[in-house]
Amino acid sequence: AGHGVETVCSDLSDVQVKAEPLHLKYGVRNLITYEDIDASNIPYDNHFDLIVFKSILGGIGQGGNIEIQNKVIQEIHKALKPGGKLLFAENLVASPLHRTLRQKYIRWANYWRYVTMDEMREFLREFSQVELHSTGVLATFGRTESQRNMLAGMDRIILNKIVPAEWKYVGYGMAAK
Repeated sequence: AGHGVETVCSDLSDVQVKAEPLHLKYGVRNLITYEDIDASNIPYDNHFDLIVFKSILGGIGQGGNIEIQNKVIQEIHKALKPGGKLLFAENLVASPLHRTLRQKYIRWANYWRYVTMDEMREFLREFSQVELHSTGVLATFGRTESQRNMLAGMDRIILNKIVPAEWKYVGYGMAAK
C-alpha cells in the first residue's frame, strides 16, 4: 500500500482493529481492505501477485501440527497468480542454545512449532523458483532495539558466515509460482 498498490490485510480475527491505526498513520488506509482469512483455507485462486507473511507457521502449527503448516503454504501457492511471489520470514528451530532459552523465557515456546530449513524446503516444493536463506544468531538476545542492532551487526559480519543455517533463528526468502 505504501507504493500505491491495492492491498488485502488479513488475519483470523480483528485484523482491522489491530492494523488500521498503523495504516491511517502512514496514509495508506484507502488502499487497504481487511479480511479475516484462515490461512489453511484461503478463499482465492490465482488471485494475488504477491503474498507476504512473517512468523505465522509456528503459531499455526501449534501442538506439533506440521501437516497444517504444509497446507498453509499450499494454500498460498493456490492463491497466487502464475508468476506470483511469496515473500516470507519464519522463526526456525535454531540452535540448542536458542531452544533451551526459549523453553525457559518465551511463554509461547511450549506450543509454538518452530520449523527447520529442510521443512521449509519441503513446504515450498510446488513453487517453480525458491530462494531460502537463514540469519541470526545473537540479535535475538538483545533486550532493546539498539542492543539488537549491535548484535545483528555481529551476526552479519561474523556469525552468519560460520554458523550452520539450521542453527540460525530466522528463515526468509522468496518463492515464485
